[in-house]
Amino acid sequence: MNVDTWKKVVPRSVVMFSYSMIFMLSLISTAGLINTVLPSSVSPQNLGDISIKFQYFSDHKDDYDVIFLGPSTTYQGVVPKVFDATMAANGKTIRSFNFGIMAANVAELDFYLQKILALKPANLKWIFLDCLVDFFMEDAPTAAKNVYWHTPIKTIENFQLISESTSTLKEKISGFYANSVSFLYRWLGIGYFSNFWLQKSEVSEVLPKGISGDKLIQEAGYYAMDWLENSEKWKQIFLSKRLESYQEQLNQSKSGVFVRGKDTYPLNSYAIKIIKNIDSRIDSQNKMEPIFFIPPVLNTDFDNSAITKAYNNGYISNLFAFNRPNTFTTLYEVDRRSDGRHLNHEGAQEFTRIFAAEFSQYLNSSNQSLVSRSQSIKAKFSNQT
Repeated sequence: MNVDTWKKVVPRSVVMFSYSMIFMLSLISTAGLINTVLPSSVSPQNLGDISIKFQYFSDHKDDYDVIFLGPSTTYQGVVPKVFDATMAANGKTIRSFNFGIMAANVAELDFYLQKILALKPANLKWIFLDCLVDFFMEDAPTAAKNVYWHTPIKTIENFQLISESTSTLKEKISGFYANSVSFLYRWLGIGYFSNFWLQKSEVSEVLPKGISGDKLIQEAGYYAMDWLENSEKWKQIFLSKRLESYQEQLNQSKSGVFVRGKDTYPLNSYAIKIIKNIDSRIDSQNKMEPIFFIPPVLNTDFDNSAITKAYNNGYISNLFAFNRPNTFTTLYEVDRRSDGRHLNHEGAQEFTRIFAAEFSQYLNSSNQSLVSRSQSIKAKFSNQT
């Protein structure tokens, strides 16, 4: 059937609708291809604290030996100044930077990891990773922060994480919808060129409430919950309305009665696959080592089974687990917490000191192993000669 015959048989309204759909699909496809092909800025633009951190690290990338990557439990839980000082007290000169990102799950974390590695930091030796696999709900899917990292690959990864999660059907549908919106905004380039009209002087306006860009840099990327706007109000809400629930979950975690996600992620799950890919990505870099860790969170509140299984099955070589309230008791005391999930500044400092001490011991044992191996090789060579 030729076009003229088709027009006579099919109602004009249907023909016009078909043409409109073809035009819209062509427009969407073209926009997506343009945004995929066109080079983007090396540093993320207009993403508030992420942009500030990335730009600063990009400018000083060769100054750091260590970076910490993770969600808010890293952002507001690891204090680089304290980490460096504790390492120095243990005879090791380290300079670290906190690249924590609010609410970042493992897919978003991997996105920024690739950008950091692309900078080729000359002296970076260790990348500490706090991998959150069971969080993918976005309160603001059209926000620049969420739009920016939703490339086709990362969106598909998030869809797979949602599919294999234990969330309810309603939560999964909400997650699929929010991530689809973020992807479409990126694909269509909505806000892609916003940096042309957003002046640098306006960056502070897109920072999360209560965060000072200057202080963020002074603290090498760390920002305490205590310093945020309305932090006292949040603390009071925790103490008055959520403390009983927290203490109940704490007791459950201590007794091991309930562990969230114990059987959620099989070894062939996508969550474990992403963690393995992250480990391999860092291992492939010259003289760079991934260090995975679980912050002091409750096993009843966070699902850490994916990273635990990855470690137990040898997919990752190390894991510092602080989700053990029977071992790290003080970190779970109420006066060390801002809420059930986050440490306050005092708690963050204490956690960082413990973390640095544990890492120092790890380095000592690694060095001893290398020395023993070297001596063994030397002795073997001497015997042969």
